[in-house]
Amino acid sequence: MAKPNQKLIAEKLKLSRTTVSRCFTNHPKINPETRAKVFQLAAEMGFSYSQQRNSTGQREDSERNTIAVIVGIDRSVKDAVKTAGNVLKGISEKAANAGLEIEVHYINPADFNPQPRSRKIIKNVSCTNWKGVVLIYNFSEAAVTNVMAKFPTVSVLEDYQSIDVDCISQDQVRGISKLMEHLHDIGHHRIGFMSWKYEVRTPWVERRLGAYVENLFRFGIELDPNLIINLQKDENFSLSQLVDKVADRIQSGVTAWVCAADHQAYHLRNELEKRGIRVPEDCSITGYDGIEPPEGADQITTIRMPFKDMGHSAISSLIRKMGNPTAQRHNVQISGELLIDKSTAAPPQLASSV
Repeated sequence: MAKPNQKLIAEKLKLSRTTVSRCFTNHPKINPETRAKVFQLAAEMGFSYSQQRNSTGQREDSERNTIAVIVGIDRSVKDAVKTAGNVLKGISEKAANAGLEIEVHYINPADFNPQPRSRKIIKNVSCTNWKGVVLIYNFSEAAVTNVMAKFPTVSVLEDYQSIDVDCISQDQVRGISKLMEHLHDIGHHRIGFMSWKYEVRTPWVERRLGAYVENLFRFGIELDPNLIINLQKDENFSLSQLVDKVADRIQSGVTAWVCAADHQAYHLRNELEKRGIRVPEDCSITGYDGIEPPEGADQITTIRMPFKDMGHSAISSLIRKMGNPTAQRHNVQISGELLIDKSTAAPPQLASSV
């Protein structure tokens, strides 16, 4: 395999080498989306521009001007990478305006365990030029604490309540409330909640579950624990088992499902339809995040989040923290918009009576 370099990045993205080079030097004429694609591919290939400059003596180690963006997902999770890529667009745009360089690393959060006394955050990656760190998605609190001990740090898409890290998070309660209100308004009273399990704890799933329960009480719907699937500690269903559980509840009269994230909802709809359960004719499904549908799939009803704006906010918060490391913790919650589309409709009994 060829050693990753700017030429290879340019070839894979069908860009000129000059364009790729200008992305890494924050040239003002480079489109933020192009810059984000270059940074994302560079991370996937293991190419670090700032390390290359250090090795050629173009910059002294004391001149720290690089923001490290550490994305807590496995590279194979394509849907999540799309979300991270949208956040990255905002980060790269705002960083360029501030004269900051960025480097991006995708890391499985289960494998990210920086040690308190270690001089490196990521194995085989120099951090001598790092001025601050942006974390995207959730990591263990111990890992975040150890990163914070070395650099000003901001978390995006995860709100850590037990540690004082600045967070740019989603207004989970407002988003789920919009989805639940929509389902209730079109006649649903048997609504379930489901989620996948991930390699590390996912507080964002728990917060969306909490908002779901809150809205059941808001609309006078009795809480049925049997309609909350794969959230207990001893529950860890395979995706196939999870779909079987949902299908069984639908046969028992559940007419709508709130999925904790879009990629879960798209998978669930596809698998239910393979089992002869039509969406939304037999059952409505909602997601959360607003990612683009898989190729050939219809849009689902969801909460579309302004991820690029969250990237902007992350750099603004990090600049504040770099200027005043002892500043009080900020938690910025950003709301999304309700997008109603082809995965929700009135429940079968109401639709047939119209």
